[in-house]
Amino acid sequence: MNTHNFHILSSWKAALITLIGLPLLAWSIVYWTENKFGTLPLYSRNQQLASTEREAVYLPPFSFIDQNQQATTNAWLQNHICVANFFFTSCPVVCPKMMHQLQHLAAADSSIRILSLTVDPDRDTPATLQHYAAKWNISPHTWKLLTGNKKNLYYFARKGLYLTATDGDGGKDDFIHSDNIVLLDQQQRIRGYYSGTSASAITLLLSDIKKLQHEK
Repeated sequence: MNTHNFHILSSWKAALITLIGLPLLAWSIVYWTENKFGTLPLYSRNQQLASTEREAVYLPPFSFIDQNQQATTNAWLQNHICVANFFFTSCPVVCPKMMHQLQHLAAADSSIRILSLTVDPDRDTPATLQHYAAKWNISPHTWKLLTGNKKNLYYFARKGLYLTATDGDGGKDDFIHSDNIVLLDQQQRIRGYYSGTSASAITLLLSDIKKLQHEK
């Protein structure tokens, strides 16, 4: 191959690489930007997406007792990104998986706050929750295990976090068990629902938390 032909071939290869590489680079930049700085949706009632900010739901006022027998209210979440879930300490399979994933979340980002509310307040007293917190190495500074009046807890699950569409009165035979984790922004608006037993869902949740941290 003579020098002239070699230069033509080299130029052709360079043009082909540029033709393929530039769109790929542009796509990569857009993909990275959207994943880091993209905007999460707002949610309205019953896990429906809000079409406008006015339709977005906010957490209702609440007051529950944590593992250290201290009252926890909306004020504890003020200006913080929060995740919330429901569990019970005697749960044999699903709740331990959720707690494991929440541990991973807490270790990955210590700035977020976690609310884990019991669906079995008769058994899950503050003393029981304190023992459970010690077992899972849960810090009360960033992670609250909460108990209280069953009707209030169940109302909060149904009409505060919209974890389930089933009706109930919070009575003796009423029971809620959801493996969903709810993401709340700094204004206590719902921004996402995630499977609490899925490692890939927690990875997505961490990515979405980063998006909220970059929102203006």
